[in-house]
Amino acid sequence: MLLARTAARHNSVVLLDFLAPSLVARAASNSTRRSKVIPTPITEPFPSEVVDKVKEGLPFVHSTRGVSNGQVALLNETLVQIRQASAEKDVHLVLKLWRKLEVNRLTHFLPVSQVDVVSRLLAAAFCAGELDFSSIKLVQDVALQAAACRSTDALNDILILLLKQKDSGAVIQIYNRFMDQLGGKEVWEDNSIAEEAPQNTGLVSDDHPKYQSLSYTPGRLNLLLVVTAAYAQRNAFDGALKTCLNTVIRFHHQSTKSFLDKFSHDPAFQQKVDTYVKRLEIARLVARPPSLTRQITNLSGAPTTKPLEALYRSILSGLSGPDAYLSVDPSKITPEKSVAMTEAIWTSFLAAFLRFRRRDMASKIWTDMMDLGIRPGVSLWTALIDSYDSINAVDDAVTAWNMMSAQGIKPEALTYRALISTLFRGRKYLEGMKLFQAFQKMPAKHIPLTHILAVYNTVLNGLLSFNREDEAQALLKTMETRGPAPDLVSYNTLLAYFGRRGNFKTLADLVSRMSTMNIVGDVFSFSTILSALLRAGRNDAPELVMDIMRKQGVQPNVATYTAIIDHQIRERTEENLEAVMRILEKMEKDPNAQPNEITYTSILAGLYRGQWLEPTKVEQWRQEIIARMKKRGVEFNTTTYHILIKACLEYPRPEGLTNGLSYYQDMRHRKFTLTHTTWYLLLLGLLRRGDWAVADEIVKDMFYSGHQPTGAVKDLVGKIRRRDF
Repeated sequence: MLLARTAARHNSVVLLDFLAPSLVARAASNSTRRSKVIPTPITEPFPSEVVDKVKEGLPFVHSTRGVSNGQVALLNETLVQIRQASAEKDVHLVLKLWRKLEVNRLTHFLPVSQVDVVSRLLAAAFCAGELDFSSIKLVQDVALQAAACRSTDALNDILILLLKQKDSGAVIQIYNRFMDQLGGKEVWEDNSIAEEAPQNTGLVSDDHPKYQSLSYTPGRLNLLLVVTAAYAQRNAFDGALKTCLNTVIRFHHQSTKSFLDKFSHDPAFQQKVDTYVKRLEIARLVARPPSLTRQITNLSGAPTTKPLEALYRSILSGLSGPDAYLSVDPSKITPEKSVAMTEAIWTSFLAAFLRFRRRDMASKIWTDMMDLGIRPGVSLWTALIDSYDSINAVDDAVTAWNMMSAQGIKPEALTYRALISTLFRGRKYLEGMKLFQAFQKMPAKHIPLTHILAVYNTVLNGLLSFNREDEAQALLKTMETRGPAPDLVSYNTLLAYFGRRGNFKTLADLVSRMSTMNIVGDVFSFSTILSALLRAGRNDAPELVMDIMRKQGVQPNVATYTAIIDHQIRERTEENLEAVMRILEKMEKDPNAQPNEITYTSILAGLYRGQWLEPTKVEQWRQEIIARMKKRGVEFNTTTYHILIKACLEYPRPEGLTNGLSYYQDMRHRKFTLTHTTWYLLLLGLLRRGDWAVADEIVKDMFYSGHQPTGAVKDLVGKIRRRDF
C-alpha cells in the first residue's frame, strides 16, 4: 500500500524485503499481536454459541451457587429478544427485557456490542424525554456498564444532559460510580491511557514517557471534561482538582474546544469551564514536580523562549491574586491551595532561562520569589551558580556567591563545587584553587561523603583541564592515602584524560591503583581504555580489555558487552566499528553472553547516527547484522523497531528513509500493534526530513488502520497538512 504508492515518487527509495523469511513466517503463524484494521460489522454468535459461551462462563462467576441450564436458556432467549427490540427501537420492551436479565443477574454475560447498542438506544430515549423518572437509574446503570467496556458515548450523552439541566450533583455522583467500577484504576486494560500533549508547547521530546505504548480510549477524556464542568457549575475548584489529580487522563485543547461548543448558548459558562481546564492542567503539572521539571527542561531546548515564558506566567498567575489556587510553599498548603510549588521547580525555571541566556527572566523569577515571600535557601543559590556554570558566566556566579554570603547564608559542599567548577571553566585557576583550599578547611564531620567527593572530583577535572597532570596525580594520591577515598568517578576522570593522550603507562598504573583500592571499573572505564588502544593501532585491543576486566573480577555478560558496544559505536569511527564486531563475535561464541535484540539494535542504530560511514558501507554492515540475527533466530520487538525507525529517519541520506520505511513495513507484515509511539516517531521523522508526500501516505495508513490520533500525533498530522516544520 504505502510502499507501492510512494515508490514511484521516490526513485531513490528502493524498499527491500531484507528481513529473514523466518521472521515473516512467524508473524503469519504464531504472532499474538494484532494490527488495527478497518472496522467491519460485528458478527454476533448464533444462539447455540451463546449457550456454549455462557455455560463456560457462568460457573466461574457463580461457582458457589450453581447455575441451571434454565438460566442459560433464559439468557439465550432474552438476548434474541433484546436484539429484535433494539432493531425495532422498542425502548420500553428493551427496558423490560433488561430488567428480566438484571433480576437473574445475567446482564454481565451479554456481548459487549449488544450492551453498547442498548446503552445508546436508552440514552437517546432518555435525552429525548421519552422515559419517565422510574427508568433513570436503569438507563444510567446500562450506560455505566457500557462505559466500563470502553463504550462511553451513552454515558457522556447522559452526563451532558444532566449538566445542561444544572444537575451537577448527579453528574459528579455518576462519574464517581464510573470510577468505582474501574476498581480504583484510572485506565482500562494494559494500563493504556489517553495521555495528551501539553497545550501550546510545540513538539514534545521523542522519549516523552507518556508516549510509550499508549492506546487511546475513546470518550475517556470527555467524561473528565463533563465532571470538571460540573464542579465549575458548583464553584468547587478543589473538587475538580482532586478528581483531576486522581486520573492520568489529561486535557487537550482540541477536545476541550469541541466540548465547549456544546454550550454555545452560555458563553459565561464556556469561559468558566475553559478557565477551570487551564488551571487544572497547570495544577496537575505543579503537583508532579518530576514531570514538570522534565517539561521545563524539554522547553529549554525549543527554538524560542515563548512556550517557556507562557508556562511560567501561567504558574505565576496561579500563585497570586484573588483567584490564586497554588501555594507558594508546601508548608503553606490550604484546602483552597492544595498544590504547592517546590524549590526544584523554581530551580528548573532558573536553569532553563539561563540556558537561553535570558538573564532578564532569571532576574524576574528571583524578584517574583521575593514578592511572594519566598526566601531562597542555599539549595536554590547552589542551583543558580550551577546554571551560571553551564553558560560559562563566571562573573555572575561570583556575584551570586557574594550576595548569598551577604544574606548570611552559609554555602554547602555542593555550593563550593558549583563555584569551583565555574571558576575552572572560566579559566580562573588560582581563584578555583583558593576556593578549594577554603573548602578543605571546613569541618567535614557533618558533610555527606558523596558531597565531599563531588568537590574533589571537580578539582581533579579542573586541574586536568589546565593540563596540570602532576597536581592531579598528587591530589589523587592524597585522596588514596588520607581521604576522602577516591571513587570510580575519580579514576574515570584520569582514565579519560590519559586515554585521549595515549599514555598507556599511566593507564596501566591507574588500573592497578583501582585494584588496590578495590574499585572495579565500569563500562565507561573499559570502553575508554579500549578506545585508547584502538587509537594506538592495537589490533588486540578488545582482547586486552577483556583481560583487564577478568583481572578486576568482572565476568563479562550480555549487559556489559552490549553497553561497551553501544559506547564504542558512538565513537563513530571504522576502527571502533571493527572492535564492535570483534566483541560481537566473542559474544556469539560465549554460551553465557549470547547477544540479544538490544545488542544488535545498538549496532544498527549506531550506523545511522550521523554520517560518519559511507552509505555503501552502512548497507553492507546492516546486511551483515541482519544476517547474524537471522542465523541466531533473534527478532526485533516493538521497542527495537522504534529505536531503528527513529535512527533511520534522522539519517539524512535517502537510505535512511528507505530503511526506516522498511522497518515500518516489517512491523505491519508481522502484525505488530502500531501504537501512538510508532505513529509519532514516523510522522515526526518525516516532518523533520520534509518528506511531505511520504508523510501524507503514512497519515492515510494511520487512519486506514483505524488508529485515531490524539495529542502530539494529532498535532503532527496538522503540521504535515499545513506543510509546517
